[in-house]
Amino acid sequence: MTTELSHLRPSSLDTFLFGVCYYPEHWDADTRREDAQRMREAGIRVVRMAEFASELLEPQPGEYQFEFFDEVIAELGKQGISTILGIPTAAPPRWFSRMYPDAMIIDSRGNAMQHGSRQHVSLSHPKMRKYSRNITRAMAEHYADNPHVIGWQTDNEFHCHISEDHSPAAVSDFQEFLRGRYGSIDKLNQAWGNRFWSLGYQDFDEIPTPRTDHPTHPNPSQQLDYARFLSWRVTRFQRDQVEILRKTCPTAFIFHNGCFSKIDFRGDFTRDLDVLGFDSYPMFSFDVAPRAATHAFNLDRTRAWSGNFIIPELQSGPGGQAPYFHDQPEPGELRRMTYTSIAHGADGILYFRWRTCCYGAEMYWCGILDHDNIPRRRYAELQEIGRELAQVGPQLLGSHVEMDAAVAMADYEAAELHDTTPFGLPGLSAQSERIHSWFFNHQISVGCAHPADDLSGLKLFILPHWELVKPEWIPVLTRFVEQGGTLVIGARSGTRNLDNHVISETAPGLLRDLCGMEVRESSRKNRSDQRPWILKWDDQTHTAREWVEILDPLPGTQTLAQWNSRFATGETAITLAQRGKGRVLYVGTGLTEEWMDTFGPRLCELADLKPLLPRQPAGIEVVRRQKEDTTFWFLLNHADEPRILPEVPNGTWIIGEKPEEQEVTLEPNGVVVIRS
Repeated sequence: MTTELSHLRPSSLDTFLFGVCYYPEHWDADTRREDAQRMREAGIRVVRMAEFASELLEPQPGEYQFEFFDEVIAELGKQGISTILGIPTAAPPRWFSRMYPDAMIIDSRGNAMQHGSRQHVSLSHPKMRKYSRNITRAMAEHYADNPHVIGWQTDNEFHCHISEDHSPAAVSDFQEFLRGRYGSIDKLNQAWGNRFWSLGYQDFDEIPTPRTDHPTHPNPSQQLDYARFLSWRVTRFQRDQVEILRKTCPTAFIFHNGCFSKIDFRGDFTRDLDVLGFDSYPMFSFDVAPRAATHAFNLDRTRAWSGNFIIPELQSGPGGQAPYFHDQPEPGELRRMTYTSIAHGADGILYFRWRTCCYGAEMYWCGILDHDNIPRRRYAELQEIGRELAQVGPQLLGSHVEMDAAVAMADYEAAELHDTTPFGLPGLSAQSERIHSWFFNHQISVGCAHPADDLSGLKLFILPHWELVKPEWIPVLTRFVEQGGTLVIGARSGTRNLDNHVISETAPGLLRDLCGMEVRESSRKNRSDQRPWILKWDDQTHTAREWVEILDPLPGTQTLAQWNSRFATGETAITLAQRGKGRVLYVGTGLTEEWMDTFGPRLCELADLKPLLPRQPAGIEVVRRQKEDTTFWFLLNHADEPRILPEVPNGTWIIGEKPEEQEVTLEPNGVVVIRS
């Protein structure tokens, strides 16, 4: 395990995982025996289970019962199927909430959670932490020498439903976090700007958790520290489990699944793990048109945190819960979603779930098998994938995803800082997704990367509208540009500091010298149809949305585009500064979908960006994974019609059957993987 997190980092797994999420506690013994045989016939090599079996594993406090899972693990093992066990702390048993009613989460409206769902218990409560350590230790010690148990999942989908917590235990925990961060109350008061509204505190014990509209807008600096606290708290809770598992089961790998809010996945949370797990449900994009681009962005965003990842839950059927119900994957779509995931950095796939449950809140979350347990086309498709990945999966281990362009992502503090005062503007993830989607739809090799990551190999890097810019990023960005890269920086960037204060220096603050310009005026643009600001770049124009700035180029910096309306006519809107072999563009307006439609081709021209395989028809995605001198080319058809590919890479076809004729036809959801 390495602590160096990078979008270029392969996973440390020595086996490509191919499996399903399994809930044997829902089924009788005869069904379970049949399950193991069917799994083997489908090529399944691993299952994940027990993450919600707390009452079965510990029916009474300190009374552990493992016989049921011992039997299931042994039966699966006979079929050559290994097991990943989940620590079942996301849904503690009823006896816990009955014994410790004060351990329930309290939300921002003051409502206490209750037993009857999941994630209802505060991760700050001492009894919850003790329960977590005890069940982890009991499971780890019992299965330490079981050769069929190869991995562990911490909890399940931290912060999936609720991340805020205002219970007494959480408030006390928040105060303790602040003591550790600041040391003295004077330093906290200064960092939070507590002279404003007479918010000063005399002791850490006086500080509440921030709640919006109680009675009005909370302190943005306090909100940012509260976000830091929530991530710190879940990291500490997870570390309790990890430390026990590392000591007791040193050869097993450890991961977490989900990737939800209020967690810094580029911090210690992920450094404590062997690999990060992202639960992927592409059909949450109800609109089919942007679904492929959204799926790719979510995978690329995950990879930006720490490198290659696994998918402990990949949607395998239709499904949902009370408020929604997802589309049914069409024939071949499950296979294509699998290879899309692998192309973008997944080193393992487990499908949710093996069989659809007949009861409970997720009884309509369909799996590989339906309620009636009859294998149909999803099972046949799983068999096909299993046969392919048995050969191809091991070849891909150790490779990383190559990209030509990247959009900034993966900084927790920058994202949380923006969300304290969003002004009705998109969050950082949404900002990046709309830019990423433009390149994706124009078949440019695009991904996501953190501003402090290794940017070598990129031609273009875009930092959209990040108010927080950290000093340690400047040398990385400068080196990227000087070595020939094109850097694009959006309006509002670099305008706040780590205390969530607006900087007193002229914007863009730390970016001033790199960009070679200053911001003279800036404003929110609420109604672009009223008093429009028109941006003119040579012979092309664009009506600005979201934000507008008037820029002053410094000596040696070029004006690329000007404002062509109202009092700003003739003023600078976009600058270009040459730095070494590369260049920096600062764009004084929102990098919206419309802006990208108008000027995206200009960025491609400046950065010498071209599709990896020219002349490909719409709907075809091309992605590369690289392993030393070997390139794995993924060609995926996201269209609903067959597509003729005028050009494919030379090499060995490892997925798909190479036709004798020169032209290749990919059917809807078709996949080709070529090794060259």
